[in-house]
Amino acid sequence: MSRTVVVVLALVTAVLTGLLTGCGGGGGPEEPSPSRPPATTPQQPEPSKPGPPGPSEVTVRGTVQRGVEPNCLVLTVEGRQYLLLEAGGQVRPGVEATVHGTTRPNLATTCMQGTPLVVDRVEDVEGGPS
Repeated sequence: MSRTVVVVLALVTAVLTGLLTGCGGGGGPEEPSPSRPPATTPQQPEPSKPGPPGPSEVTVRGTVQRGVEPNCLVLTVEGRQYLLLEAGGQVRPGVEATVHGTTRPNLATTCMQGTPLVVDRVEDVEGGPS
């Protein structure tokens, strides 16, 4: 063998020995040394993102209107629409009423209009078609 081949083989053997020696330590992952920071930094918690608003109790007054879908009743107050759920027979299109209830913004309905409002009670019902 030539001298160059022997030198190359010696270098390859030295590199492989160094790599294998580093891998054979304790059989587990290498612990970071105190002077060396870990390779990854702990993740910071993500800032809280505002989600959809939750249920809230409301009292609203306005004139009840038909919704865009059949059998849907909507009360518009200051530009905001409330979909009236479980309102009872006295609430019908054209009446003006004060409605007490709880909004359920995440409730799926077939009406596709307004914030769902589960009606607890209705008072001061006035007007409407006769």
